[in-house]
Amino acid sequence: MRILLYIITGLILVMPCLAGAYDVLVVQDQRSPTYDTILQGFRSVRQFKERVIVLQDYSENDLFRITREDHPAMVIAVGGRALIEARKLRQTPVVSVFSYAIQQTDLPTNMVQIKMLVPAERFAALFHALGAKRVGTVLTPMSAGFAAEATEAFRKAGIRLVVREGMKPGNVPKQLEALKNSVDALWLLPDPAIVTSESVEAIALFSMQHRIPWVSFSDAHLKKGAVAAFGIDIFDLGRQAAETASSIMAGVKPADLEDTHPRKTQLRFNRLVLEHFGLPVDPLKLLGGNSAE
Repeated sequence: MRILLYIITGLILVMPCLAGAYDVLVVQDQRSPTYDTILQGFRSVRQFKERVIVLQDYSENDLFRITREDHPAMVIAVGGRALIEARKLRQTPVVSVFSYAIQQTDLPTNMVQIKMLVPAERFAALFHALGAKRVGTVLTPMSAGFAAEATEAFRKAGIRLVVREGMKPGNVPKQLEALKNSVDALWLLPDPAIVTSESVEAIALFSMQHRIPWVSFSDAHLKKGAVAAFGIDIFDLGRQAAETASSIMAGVKPADLEDTHPRKTQLRFNRLVLEHFGLPVDPLKLLGGNSAE
């Protein structure tokens, strides 16, 4: 009996240590090959002791409670939902990756982002190469901070950015009609409250009907009729997250680190769609663009 008591007492003492026997808590939105590739890139830089939580597997998941009980040195938030959950933390350092997050402004000082979207200046250069002078986009009011930043970047390139506000995907066709006579190109941005398969189809249809070319944030939309987009090396995105995590583990505070954009990107264009709109290919090649075909 006394031996059994010793064993139980020992387990009680050891269990908290087991709970916190990892350095990095990885919180990801879902299971998919894309997320696997990001984490492969992350682990290629440094092998942290990890615990992985997939939010898709939980109807409810108290990230605050888990970090309080386990005391990880850091949280890696992979995806948009993971970023939203991680914003609730205030003490544990957080590295956010694979989230466009154009609605996420004023991030807490314990968080640093590896952004998914290339800088607005590069999109401005792309539209300039396409000869666009007035570019329209549909965003929710929650993306106002990003819209202001992009408007200034486009102004410096001699382009007027026309922003129409929509509250949900169903508003997109109406807002596109309002843009019909005031823009000569469209820009699809990753506003999560706007972008759905239906809204993408609406933009593609509107583009063809009114001969207004559109540029997307994702090269997956080239098959839908976008003239150009930026592809991102997601394996390297994971490497960037690991390098940032390593800096934090070495003692650098997240507040002292700058958010970074993806460093390995490729401008891609749809040659057939460009030809349909009578747009030249050479200016995009000068920007380093390659045909998606």
